[in-house]
Amino acid sequence: MKNNKKMIIGILVTSLLISAASFSYALWERYFTQSGENTISTTKCFNVTYTGGSDVKLTNVAPVTDEDGRNTTPYEVTIKNNCDTTVTYNVILNKNKSSDLDDTHVKVTTGANIQLLSNTEKVTTNTSLNGLSNYTDGTSNIIGTGYSLPNETKKIKVKIWLDNDTTPTEGQNKTFNYKVTVEATETNKEPTVTILGKEYKVHTEKPDFVKGFPNTETTEEDKTNQSGLYQSYDDDGDTYYFRGAVTDNYVEFAEKTWRILRINGDGTIRLILDNFAIESQVFNASPSGDYHQYVGYTRENDLPCTKTSPCKSTYNSLSNTFTMTPSGTPSDMKTYLEQWYIDNLKTYDSKIAITTFCNDVSYYKKAYYSSGEDPKYYGPDGRGWTNHKPVLECPNPKNNDGTMEYYGGVYKLKIGLINTDELNMGGFGSDIGNLDATEENFLRRSKPYWTLSPFYASSSVGGMFQAQKDGGFSQNPVSSHYAVVPVINLKTGTLTSSGNGTSSSPFKIN
Repeated sequence: MKNNKKMIIGILVTSLLISAASFSYALWERYFTQSGENTISTTKCFNVTYTGGSDVKLTNVAPVTDEDGRNTTPYEVTIKNNCDTTVTYNVILNKNKSSDLDDTHVKVTTGANIQLLSNTEKVTTNTSLNGLSNYTDGTSNIIGTGYSLPNETKKIKVKIWLDNDTTPTEGQNKTFNYKVTVEATETNKEPTVTILGKEYKVHTEKPDFVKGFPNTETTEEDKTNQSGLYQSYDDDGDTYYFRGAVTDNYVEFAEKTWRILRINGDGTIRLILDNFAIESQVFNASPSGDYHQYVGYTRENDLPCTKTSPCKSTYNSLSNTFTMTPSGTPSDMKTYLEQWYIDNLKTYDSKIAITTFCNDVSYYKKAYYSSGEDPKYYGPDGRGWTNHKPVLECPNPKNNDGTMEYYGGVYKLKIGLINTDELNMGGFGSDIGNLDATEENFLRRSKPYWTLSPFYASSSVGGMFQAQKDGGFSQNPVSSHYAVVPVINLKTGTLTSSGNGTSSSPFKIN
């Protein structure tokens, strides 16, 4: 593994625009190139791990839509920033000279933006780096840009597919062979993200997910200094979530007040209603038979709802109905939420994105249970109450024997609910009996409300998590009555807004 280090004279400023978000940066540079399968490249304080092999080939594949392209299995690059400062990076695609598929037919994304490879920024490549002599003639493509916080490990997910407009003549029997490299630059400038025209500082400290935030022991200084925007990643790329006593994430949309929950990895803006849609609603009214199924947003699905084949519920404005593909039996919650959408949001449908919601029914083994079926505990319990390590990637609905469940899983929806990982990241405490979030937390409500996260199920009961009004989690049977707080996602490509995000001047979506 060879590394190349360049000193930059002065300050280098790099920027990235992902629909509603942009970053600004800059100081030294290093390059890392994979030379073989699963190779780790190391410098003094920055590591890169390539988990997809030395080369990646795109061959004998059919053209697909951008939506299907987003659902393809990514080529993953893991970076570890051991530096004491923030590091910015470029993800560079180096095309093998033997490739004969034209760049105008290749779509690529590492997060929010989907681009034709031919439209990406060009960069001069040091072909003397290990393994690059057969790649390009000194020019490659920047396909992604981002930053890594001090002592942070993060994944970069590269997804490449054949553009849907490619004709058989243009794509048949063609091969696209490429290698990914990462260019890193240390910076002394705080990372920022711009949302709806307003610049937010991105916090670099690591949150405590055990305790609520703010809690009764939080000082006024910490409450002020540590509330705000943080960075993580989901299945589509970098995501930026609000946490704590946030006072400038108000949005006025569809004649209702919402709060920005996070910027998704695909660039859409996730909103949560700042009130209730209804104060008493069941998740599923009358469970019978296999209670495991009733923690699913849908059950008895024709196919499992997975990362690569999520279950999708689309709204048809002509028939004023929702259609699920593949088909399944809807939960009472799904039926209620989609009717609420029709009653309140259908005239705004063109501005609302269809994107990922996680109803995680992956198996979690409790230390004191040997059986995986009765009762069966689910992933949200393991990440929340047990280990206090929330993530925003949605697992496949995999059982303890490796088979897939035909209920719950990964969905693409117009409307849904918050999950416990989002609650925990937003500042709700994940430890029973520990300090919960005070009423200043922006996700607190006057009544407990449903999440989309299952706790456990047995032959006689199915339990879901709720967001408690005291700033922590609870779990209760699916037939219980709790409030409903809808979550939607706004498209950002043509979105315009006014206001500054405060309660007195919320962002108004035009």
